[in-house]
Amino acid sequence: MKQVVYEKFGPPSTVAKCVDAPDPQAPSAWEVIVAVDAFPINPADLAMMYGQYGILNKPPSTIGMEAVGTVVEKGKSVANLSIGDRVILLANNNWATLRKVPATLAIKVPSDLNVLQLAMLKVSGLTAYQILSRIELLKSGQYVIQNAPLSAVGRYVIQIAKELDLRTINLVRRPEQMDQVTKLGGDLVFLDEGSVVDAVKQKIGSGAVRIGIDAVAGPSTHRLAECLQDGCTIVNYGMLSMQPCQIDASQTIFRGIRLIGFWLSRVLNKLSAQDREQQLLRLVGMMTEGKIHGAIDSVYSIENISQAIRRAEQPARAGKVLVSMNSADHSLPVGGN
Repeated sequence: MKQVVYEKFGPPSTVAKCVDAPDPQAPSAWEVIVAVDAFPINPADLAMMYGQYGILNKPPSTIGMEAVGTVVEKGKSVANLSIGDRVILLANNNWATLRKVPATLAIKVPSDLNVLQLAMLKVSGLTAYQILSRIELLKSGQYVIQNAPLSAVGRYVIQIAKELDLRTINLVRRPEQMDQVTKLGGDLVFLDEGSVVDAVKQKIGSGAVRIGIDAVAGPSTHRLAECLQDGCTIVNYGMLSMQPCQIDASQTIFRGIRLIGFWLSRVLNKLSAQDREQQLLRLVGMMTEGKIHGAIDSVYSIENISQAIRRAEQPARAGKVLVSMNSADHSLPVGGN
C-alpha cells in the first residue's frame, strides 16, 4: 500500500513522503480494513508535522485526522458493517491507501454521496456542530457571531446555523469577502475593525448574541466579547492572527464573559461511541438534503502529497485541499468549486 510518513518534525511539504508500506495484516474479530478513497489536508495535520500540536506522534510516523473509504475486509465478529460499505473513519493516522481500524471507528454512510464532501465532515463539520449545539443553550432566532466565516469551519457554521434556525453575524478581514459570505448564506456581514461593535449593536438592536466563535484570536477576540450578551461564551478554536486572545477584566469579571478553548480531539474522546455516530450521521443527513456543502480548492494524488501540502499551506485558498485515490477527481481545477 501507499502511505504518507514523516521521519522528523519540520516544514510539512518537505518532511512528508509517500512511501510503499506493507499491507495491514488480517483484521481481528472486531476490526475492519478500509480502502481509503479520499482525505483532506487540515491545519491540524500540518501543525503535527511541524511539531506544534497538542498531542504529537513521535517520528517516524504517519498522519491524517480524516478519511472516507470502503470496507474491503472485516473481522468475524463485526456485524454492523459489510464488505463494500462506505465509511467515514473516526480514527487518526489515515493518510494511506489502506487502514485497519476498530469497527466502532468506521461509521457507515450512504454510498451515493460525494466522497470528497464526506471526507471533510469529521473535523470541520463536527467542530461547527459541537460549538453551535453543545456549549450554549441557543434558542430559535438567536444570533451567533464568528470571525472566520470563509474558513472550512466558518462555512459549516453558517450552513448548520440555518438548519438549527440560528442567525449568524460574520466578521471578515477584507471588503471583497463580504459578498462571498452573503452568497454563502451569512445573515449579517461586517468588517472586523474597531467600529464593528457599534455597527453590530446598531443593526441587531436588542438582539442577544450568545456565543462568539473565534478562529483569529488577537484583538478580534476582544471585539467578539464586546458584541456578546453578558454571561455568554467565546469559543476559541484557532489563532489565524498568531497572537494571544485579547480579552480584558471588565469583560470577564463585570460582564461574566467566558473564554474557552475548543479542541475536537478532546471532545470526541469524551463522547460515547453512540453520540459520536449520531452527531456525524446528522451531518450526513444535512448533506443528503443539500443543506451543507464544503468548499474544495483542489484535489491531488497521494503520490503528489508534497505538492498537495504546498497548496494547502498557501493563504487565501477557496477551500480544502484533498487527496483522492480516484484519478478522475484530479481533473478538478485548482482554485475551488
